[in-house]
Amino acid sequence: MAKKTVKKDEKKKVAPTISPKVDVGVPAVRVGEEISEAELVKQAEEREKERKATEDIEHEEAKKAEKEAKKAEKAAHKAERSTHRVQPLHGKKYRKLAEKIEKDKEYPIAEAIALAIETNPAKFDATVELHIKVNIKEKNIRGMVVLPGGVTKEKKVLEVTESNVDEVIAKVKANKIEFDIMLADMKVMPKLAVLAKVLGPKGLMPSPKAGTVVPDVKKAADELHGGKVEYRADKSNIINMAIGRISFGPEKIHQNFSAIMDRLPKRIDSIHLSTSMGPSVKVARK
Repeated sequence: MAKKTVKKDEKKKVAPTISPKVDVGVPAVRVGEEISEAELVKQAEEREKERKATEDIEHEEAKKAEKEAKKAEKAAHKAERSTHRVQPLHGKKYRKLAEKIEKDKEYPIAEAIALAIETNPAKFDATVELHIKVNIKEKNIRGMVVLPGGVTKEKKVLEVTESNVDEVIAKVKANKIEFDIMLADMKVMPKLAVLAKVLGPKGLMPSPKAGTVVPDVKKAADELHGGKVEYRADKSNIINMAIGRISFGPEKIHQNFSAIMDRLPKRIDSIHLSTSMGPSVKVARK
């Protein structure tokens, strides 16, 4: 009985000790490692700031250098241009003839015509051109005038009556415009209205203002063949017209000039006369 008791006691003495339970689900915190990463991030941010600052400085310096280079190039170009002779707009012959005309002087029309003819540099029968700047307050300057001294070019006149209006409409719609002036009987204007979009932009649409819508087409056509022409101010309110050729002589050119001026309003800003290739002569206003 005593032996068994001793054995039990021995078993109790040598029984293994159970170690405390450890929670393996939560990792251990490494404080040193966290501080190191924060420092690295901070250092990286500082380096990025320094890099950007350096880039900004380099960019500004590059812009400044480019600006200075362009300035130097412009100065060099200007200096180069100053050493070269500027090519005149007109030839030597033209400039020599232009010396006969006093700049900004307004010549009486008879003297202006004589000067225009004298300073004509062309060897052919040049056209005498009239340029009239009408005051901007005057509107819708347009009409017909007979040039008693003759016209420089015979224009093709189309007479439109009730007998041929349908044929004319068909041709114009087919883009067959073979005339310089269209004269229309008043009775056919309602039919011709369909051609307004085609003829209007070309300045060929008949209108009472231009004197191309008439009660007697035949009579109006005879007047045109006899020297009747259209005048019209452009968008700048300038009338540009041919009033003769050198071969017409001063008298006929003067007649044509007077015929046009009689049809225009009194408010005229300037008048100039010239030949096709000659210098301009300023004409005195009445």
